[in-house]
Amino acid sequence: MTKKSPNLITPFVLFSLILGAAGLTATHFLAVQFQEKIVTQQLNEAANKANLQIDSELDKFKQIPDLLSHDPRLISYFTSSPQTDKITVTQLNKLLFEWSNQSQADTIYIHDRSGTVVASSNYQQPRTFVGENFSFRPYFASAIKGNNTQYVALGARSNVRGYFLSSPLYTDKEIVGVITVKVSLENLENILTSDDFEIVVLDSNQVVFLSNQTSWLYHSLLPLSEQQQTEIATQRQYGQSEISIIEDFRSAKLQQKANDTIQPNDLQPNQIQKELVSNQLFQLGAFNLYPAPISNNQYQVVALKETKAELLKVLQIDVIFIIIYSLVMLIAWSWRQTYIAKVALTRLNENLEQTVDKRTHYLKQSNQQLQQTIFQYQESQLKLKQTEQELTQTAKLAVLGELSASINHEINQPLAALRTYSENSLKLLEMKRTDLVKSNLDKMIALNTSITEIIARLKVFTRKVTKQEHHVANLHQAVNNATSILSALMIKQGITLRLSTMPDDINLAIHPTELEQVLVNLIHNATQALQQQAMEQSTPRLKTSGQSILEEQSSKLEALDIQTIPQIGVEWQRKNDTCQLIIWDNGIGISKDKLEQLFDPFFTTKPEGLGLGLSISKRIIEAYHGTINAAQLEPSGMVFSLNIPLYKNQG
Repeated sequence: MTKKSPNLITPFVLFSLILGAAGLTATHFLAVQFQEKIVTQQLNEAANKANLQIDSELDKFKQIPDLLSHDPRLISYFTSSPQTDKITVTQLNKLLFEWSNQSQADTIYIHDRSGTVVASSNYQQPRTFVGENFSFRPYFASAIKGNNTQYVALGARSNVRGYFLSSPLYTDKEIVGVITVKVSLENLENILTSDDFEIVVLDSNQVVFLSNQTSWLYHSLLPLSEQQQTEIATQRQYGQSEISIIEDFRSAKLQQKANDTIQPNDLQPNQIQKELVSNQLFQLGAFNLYPAPISNNQYQVVALKETKAELLKVLQIDVIFIIIYSLVMLIAWSWRQTYIAKVALTRLNENLEQTVDKRTHYLKQSNQQLQQTIFQYQESQLKLKQTEQELTQTAKLAVLGELSASINHEINQPLAALRTYSENSLKLLEMKRTDLVKSNLDKMIALNTSITEIIARLKVFTRKVTKQEHHVANLHQAVNNATSILSALMIKQGITLRLSTMPDDINLAIHPTELEQVLVNLIHNATQALQQQAMEQSTPRLKTSGQSILEEQSSKLEALDIQTIPQIGVEWQRKNDTCQLIIWDNGIGISKDKLEQLFDPFFTTKPEGLGLGLSISKRIIEAYHGTINAAQLEPSGMVFSLNIPLYKNQG
C-alpha cells in the first residue's frame, strides 16, 4: 500500500487542481456577470427615478413664460399706440415681482429686442437684472427668433445656477421682446441624495451642473472639443474659460491618450458622444456609469457607483468558492481514506449525510428565496403607493393646467373691479363724498373675499392627501367645491350645469380631497366632450337601465324642451348604506368598443390627455369600498354612476 499510494494520490491531486481552477474561473466569470447585472438594474432604477423627479419639478414652470407673454398689461408696455393705457416701468417691475412670488420662480425678467433687461422681479435687489444685456445667452437668441427655449447655466449676474425658460413677446404679430423665467436649481439637489449611488445631471455638452459633490460641478466627464469649449466660454455658461475633466473619471484609456500627447480638443464631438450611450452600463475611471435617456428638458441624468464595492463582492464570492471547494476536497479525501477501511459503512453514512445536506441546503435556499421574495414584494408595494400618490398629484396639476386660463379670468375680473373702485374712491375723497367711499370700501372687501375663496378652493384641491384611519366628506361641500373650480370654464363654453339640491347632512366615508378630485375629473371630462358636440343634436334621453333618477331627469329635460344647449348634470340619491352620485352630459360620448378600456391606465381618447384621470378615480372609489360605472346615453353623451358608502359616526 505504501508503494502504491503515490501513484494513487498524484492523479487525485492533479484532477482536484484542474477542476478547482476551472470552477474558480467559471465562478469568477458568473459572479462578475451577476454583479454587473445587479449594478445595471440598480443604476437604471436610480437614474430613471431621478430623471422623472427632476422632470416633474421643472414641468411646473414650463408653461409660465408662454402664459405670461399673453398678459395684456405686459404687452401694453411695448405698444406705441396713444390710445392704449400703457403700463409704466415701475408697475411692470411690481407685476413681475407678484408673478415671481405666485409661481415660486427665482426671477422673471423682460428683454427688449437688443437683449437689455427693461424690467425684472428682482428690481429691488442690489444685483438686479434691470439694465443688464443678455443678448449673448442662447435662450435670448432663440426666443427673439420666435422659439420657446430651455437653457441651463450659471447666472452671469447672480452667480447662481438656474434653469432658464424663455418665450417671445408679440404685438401685432411682431416680436418686440422676450420674457425669461429663471428657476433655481439649488433645491433639486435634494432629489440626488442616495447612500448607495451618486447622481449627476449633465447639460447638452455633458458638463455637470447638478451634483452632491461640489468639486464635480461645472466639470465634464469626458473631454470637450474645441468648438464646445469656445461656445461655453462665449455664452459665459459657467463663468469660466475652460471646462476640465473630473479627475475621478479619467479612465486608463483617456489617460493613455493624454500621455501620447493627444489633446482633448483633437477629439470630435461625435466621437465623445459615442462613449455616453443611454441605457448602457460602462466603466470610467473608478466608477460604473449608467446614463438615462436625454430628457425633453435638454439634460441627461447619470447614475454612478464605485467599482471598488462590486470588486470586493466578486472577490468574496471567489474566496467562498475556494473555501467550499477546499472543504469538499478534504471531505472527499477523508471519504476515500475511510472507504478503504470501512467500505460498506462509509457508503451508507455518506449517502445519508449527502441526502441530509442536500435537503438542508434546499430548505435553506428556499427559505432565503421566500424571504427575499417577501422583501421585494413589500418594497414593490411601497414604491407602487408612492408612484400612485405622485400620479394622483400629477393628474390634479394637469387639470389645473388646462383650467389655468379660466381660473386666471375668474381672478382677474374682481381684481379689475377692485382697481376701478379704488380709483373711484380717490375721486370721491377729493369731492369729500365719504358716504360713497364707504360703500366702495364694502364692495372692495367683498371682492377681496371672493378672490380669497377662489384661491382657497385651489389650495385645498391641490393639497396632497394625508391618509388617516377614518375619513368623512360632506356631499354638499364636495360638489360645491368641485363645480366652483370648473364654473368659470363652463360659463366660458356656454355649458348649463343642472345641479340637484344637496342636503348639508349627507356625509360619505371618503377623503374629501379625493372625492373632489374624482368629481373634478368627471365634470372636466364632460366639458371637454361638450366642446366637440355638434350643437344641432338633440338633448339625450337618458335610457340607462336600473337608473330611475336618470329617467326622471330625462323627463325634466324634455319638458323644458332644451335641445341644443350643452349640459352637465349632477344628481344624487340615497340607497340603504350608500349614496349614489350621477354625473351625465350630452356630449359626443364614447364608442362601445372603447368602454371596456375606459378605466385602464394611460388610455385616452383626447389628443393631449394623460390617460390617468379615470384610472385614478376608479382606484380612489374602490379604495373606499365603492364602485364606479360608465354607460352611453342615446343619442349621444355619457353617464357615470358612483356608489359610495355613507359615513357612520364612530363616536
